[in-house]
Amino acid sequence: MYNLLLVAFLALGGWLAYSGLENGRRGRMAAGLSILAATALFFGLLSFWGEMLWFEAVGYGRRFWTMVGIRVGMVALGATVAGLLVWGGVRWLGRGQRLLIWAAILAGLLGGGLWGFGAWDESLLWVTGEATGVREPILGLDAGFYLFALPLLAELHILLWLVAVIVIGAHGVLFWEEIERGRPDWGRALVLAFGLAFLLAFGHLLDLFQLLFSDWGVVSGPGWTDEYIRRPAYLLMAIITPLLAALPLFPAFRRRVARFDRSRPPPLVAGVIAWVGIGVVWILLLGVTPRLIQWLVVEPNEITFERPYIANNIAFTRRGFDLEKVEQRAFPVGDQFTRALAEDNQGVLSDVRLWDPRALDSVFRQFQEIRLYYEFKDVDIDRYQLGDDYRQVMISARELELDNLPAQSQTFVNRRFKYTHGYGAVMTPVSEFTPSGLPRMLISDIPPQSSHPELEIEVPQIYYGELTTDPAVANSEEREFDYPSGEQNVYIQYPGEGGIAMRNLWRKFVFGWMFDGTRLLLSTYPRPDSRMMFHRQIIDRLNTLAPFLEYDADPYVTVIDGRLKWIVDAYTRSSFYPYSEVFSSREFIQVRDRGGQLTGSVAGYLSGANYIRNSIKAVVDAYDGSVDLYVFEEDDPLINAWWQAFPDLLKPESEMPEAVRAHVRYPEGFLLTQGLVYAKYHMEDPEVFYNQEDLWVRATEKYYGNVQPVEPYYIMWKRPGSESKEFVLILPFTPKNRQVMIGWIAGMSDGEDYGRFIAYQFPKETRVLGPQQVETKIDQDPQLSGQLTLWDQRGSRVIRGNVLAIPIDQTLLYVEPIYLQAETAAYPELRLVALMHGDTLSYAESFEEALEGLFKGGVREVPGVAPGGELAERAARAGQAFERYLQLQGQGRFEEAARQLSELRRLLQSMAGETAAGDDGESPGN
Repeated sequence: MYNLLLVAFLALGGWLAYSGLENGRRGRMAAGLSILAATALFFGLLSFWGEMLWFEAVGYGRRFWTMVGIRVGMVALGATVAGLLVWGGVRWLGRGQRLLIWAAILAGLLGGGLWGFGAWDESLLWVTGEATGVREPILGLDAGFYLFALPLLAELHILLWLVAVIVIGAHGVLFWEEIERGRPDWGRALVLAFGLAFLLAFGHLLDLFQLLFSDWGVVSGPGWTDEYIRRPAYLLMAIITPLLAALPLFPAFRRRVARFDRSRPPPLVAGVIAWVGIGVVWILLLGVTPRLIQWLVVEPNEITFERPYIANNIAFTRRGFDLEKVEQRAFPVGDQFTRALAEDNQGVLSDVRLWDPRALDSVFRQFQEIRLYYEFKDVDIDRYQLGDDYRQVMISARELELDNLPAQSQTFVNRRFKYTHGYGAVMTPVSEFTPSGLPRMLISDIPPQSSHPELEIEVPQIYYGELTTDPAVANSEEREFDYPSGEQNVYIQYPGEGGIAMRNLWRKFVFGWMFDGTRLLLSTYPRPDSRMMFHRQIIDRLNTLAPFLEYDADPYVTVIDGRLKWIVDAYTRSSFYPYSEVFSSREFIQVRDRGGQLTGSVAGYLSGANYIRNSIKAVVDAYDGSVDLYVFEEDDPLINAWWQAFPDLLKPESEMPEAVRAHVRYPEGFLLTQGLVYAKYHMEDPEVFYNQEDLWVRATEKYYGNVQPVEPYYIMWKRPGSESKEFVLILPFTPKNRQVMIGWIAGMSDGEDYGRFIAYQFPKETRVLGPQQVETKIDQDPQLSGQLTLWDQRGSRVIRGNVLAIPIDQTLLYVEPIYLQAETAAYPELRLVALMHGDTLSYAESFEEALEGLFKGGVREVPGVAPGGELAERAARAGQAFERYLQLQGQGRFEEAARQLSELRRLLQSMAGETAAGDDGESPGN
């Protein structure tokens, strides 16, 4: 209906305007034009009105109107400036060219308005940005000039070129007509060329500042040739270009050059000679001369010439990626791992992560999704204080995935009114599992069952999450599906404050235009107290609220005071920090056993930046969608500029509740970005840096059968001399083209230590195994390798988890979980834990048994028979699978029932095999 109304009014307005123009009836034409304008304005403002209501409902109405004011102001300013400049350039076309003049002015107004709409952020930062106190050494300007002023100058250059194209185009139309009449106005063409020369001169001045991002030398930023050849060349070009372009304006010059070609008009000859001269000077000053100097003088003596510029690049790159705060420490690796050391670090060892996120995700999906329309997007790692224990856990939110509904259930009513939210979360300790190799759950099932009071979820509904991409209408006449309970479903009416109150027919009309058209408008389900929810996907929600931030690709859910809350790391970034290396998401690691390079893309959302700060922690409530943005880097000039522009949008770190603060963590993407930069820029000596003598790369491992770089991973760590363990993110490195570990970096997450970046380096004379070498040692163990091969041949898939290097005091303990997945099962089970210290390898069914084996010099026997307790548990699981199979069959959900039947068959087969093995006299553990 909306489209029908739109087409009808546009057709009516167009018909009135056309008939009025054709018949000379100005009143009718005015009425038609008025209808067209009113229709466009009315329908154009509907979405604007809906967004305004959204901002008001979220509590950031002032932010909305501030942004509207800024953009309207910039559109008006851009249109005015461009319109006036175009008018100044075309007003002397002549009275007979009124249509052409107005067309050019209109184009200028339109282009300038669009420019202003797109340049609002550069303009705002120029107004609110302040000096950083850091000056670059070439031009002596504060880094704030490059962060705040230079981007706006670049945008102004684009606007001037837009004006130039319009003005020259308008004059070109007239000039073409004059040529056809045989009377071209060459004087006007020379004046236009002179004006264009000033635009080029302005560009050369901008190029002078852009030298701070030059890639001519061995590093980013200006080198010797840039400073002593290209810098004066740009200044000369900025002066010479308008001077040479002015020469044809002088009659004496035109007469002097006319003798070179008497067949053509002197102004044309003079102009061609002047601009050929400009081109020749440009080639000589900016093309030939710098390249010859670089090739003949600098490159043969490169380190001598470039040493101070390399030092500049190192210093500014470290500032750009916040690496000045790095605490560099030596890590003298000890060769002793004793019982006393293990007992002193019992808290760390009891929290070693044995569950791999991908393996655990498969288990969650199989046992905890409950219904086909639920989905776990990913598994996140966090920590909780559970009584007296500080535990590392893995958690995932059970979200609603509407696309998983059967085709016949993909109805408007189901997607908008009935299936509105996910339900609860699942959580397990990182280190605990049942005898059958499955995780021990801390939070599970529907409704959520929690093993600790700190983990009780009182409000389990997830209206806002990572998968909630559809809008929803809550608290309507149609009851919302809450959760399944046996053969029945539980329904609710949303009592919360999330979303926008439907209130009246006008709002219903607006939301119908925005989302569902006539279906929503004519539906009888919405009530005045219904809540219209949109922008429910949390990254979309945050981007709508604060589009000037870059958001981390991995939001994580937390249980805080009985509610589910999402925490999202947000970054300020720029490509205009002087002398700093640009971060590339492309990574190249030499892998010898693959005969080439391992390539990949990492932290792509930060690629292209040379200044990055993790300045914001965003918190989104999963139930009502409330958003809070907390500033964690008050020294960041970019976030301070945005804070000044939107003072009500951002909050200081001190206002974050302690319960939320306890779950803030060092983000993986940020540490990875910093780590890849630090792998090169830990070399602070220019000569060492130039020779790349100490270049690091990420360590590699064999993960799920494939060689890949080690990802940053969270651990519990007790620093030497500390009495308590901490939640830390670490990343190991190896020297380029080698597999031994050279060092590791750590990002601290807890308390006042949050944000600390510590880099540990091993003594160069000490050989420390890298994760890939640990994998090789495991592969070379004849009994373990043989057993893994045997399992593979029996129809099961052996899955190797992450190799974790865990620092224990002044030594390293390597841990690799090994999973087994049967052909008929959709999930893996933890089967072995391999530990390695030095050259001692131990493996067993549990971490504790493998650790005990280390103290005995290594265990070389693979467990073969499951204990009786495991058989009993599998029997119980088989009974549960059978009951679920019968239940699903009765509900007509045959696909799910078939999966349960396969699970039952697998459990019975495994029980039969293990019973037979026990009858043959094999003992547990052998």
